[in-house]
Order: sequence, then C-alpha cells, then structure tokens
Amino acid sequence: MTVEVARALEGIVGERVHTDPDVLRLYSRDASFESGELPLAVVEPVDVDEVVKIVKLAIQYNKKVVVVGASTSLSGNAVPKTSEAIVVSMAKMNNIIEVSEVDWYVRVQPGVRVDELNLELARYGLQWPVDPASSKAATVGGVISNGGGGVRGAKYGPASHWVLALQAVIGTGDVLNVGCYTVKCREGYNILQLFIGSEGTLGVITEAALRLAPLPHSFV
Repeated sequence: MTVEVARALEGIVGERVHTDPDVLRLYSRDASFESGELPLAVVEPVDVDEVVKIVKLAIQYNKKVVVVGASTSLSGNAVPKTSEAIVVSMAKMNNIIEVSEVDWYVRVQPGVRVDELNLELARYGLQWPVDPASSKAATVGGVISNGGGGVRGAKYGPASHWVLALQAVIGTGDVLNVGCYTVKCREGYNILQLFIGSEGTLGVITEAALRLAPLPHSFV
C-alpha cells in the first residue's frame, strides 16, 4: 500500500514526493518537544490544484494529512502522530502574488517567510506587522494557522487582526474562499476567523490576503 500511495503521489507532484527515511525523519518533529512517527511520505505541492489532488488521494486511501510550514511551532501541531500520514510541506508555495499599495493588502502563498515578505513590502513603505519570534523562518501559513502574534502584538494585535481573506482546501477536497479584500466585510458567518489558529484541522491554506500597515518612520 505504501508503494502504491507513493506512486500515486508521484503522479501528482513528480519528483517532489519524498520517501527517504532521512527526509521523513526531519518531518517527524518540529521545534517542540513532541515526538512523532515517520510519515508515509512528504509532498511539496506548488499550487492549489496539486493540493486538491493530494487531499482527494488521501481520502481515497484513507490517509491522514499533516500540513507543515517551517516546523518552527512549539506546540507540536506539525508532528505526524501516525505512520499513515502524508505530510504536505508548503515550502514550494512561496510566491508573493500581488501587492496593493492603494488598498494596503498583499496576496501570498502560504510558504512565504514572514521576514522575506516584510523585506519586499518595505519597498512600498508597508509591513505585515505580525512578528513571531521565529519570523526569519516562520511562514505566513504557519503563523495564521497558529494565530501568531509576537512582540509587536502589544501595538498591532495578533494575526487575526491582519488577515482579510483565505483560500483553503478542506477535507472533502473542495476549495473554499473566505473573507474579502476590504477592512469591513459582512458576509454572514465569520468563517475566516475560524481558520485562524485552527492548526490545519479545518483545511490546507493555499493563499492568503493580508491587511498591511505603514512602516514606522523610525524604530526604537
């Protein structure tokens, strides 16, 4: 069964599926003290279509899906607890899609690192003010999934204040779009806020629209 699943995954992502035990060992733990199992495979999708296919394949073969950003979490939420898990690494989904200087938002894939994002935004005099301690390595998707904040949270608040919209692949393999590209958004139930801090349990985040703030004139 393991070989069959691995070959099926290769049909989706090609060489971006890993079954080498040394690679699997790297993905069996994060920065926490939690220890996990070696997963069945690690896959690195590059777009939402591949994520949809991976989730549907996991359903077909009755496998668990564990989503990983940079594995900097101290909560153990990126640790596979079964050898029947498919780890979905978002490392290759690391593109900045759009920066709006007028409306102060940015669209990104979830694998973009926080510091790299802010380095790019600084060119526009803007920032995403969410500031986890691991910002040099932490990914946007990971920060959103953990409801991160950081030192700047005393002024700017947590990640939940700075996410406008999300695209996610849910457990059925369907693509869900929640939120909107405006600060004030009235569309019924606030599904967006359910995803923030959900630690990957509600779906695989594949794109985020983030609210931005102006860069301070100086830092103390």
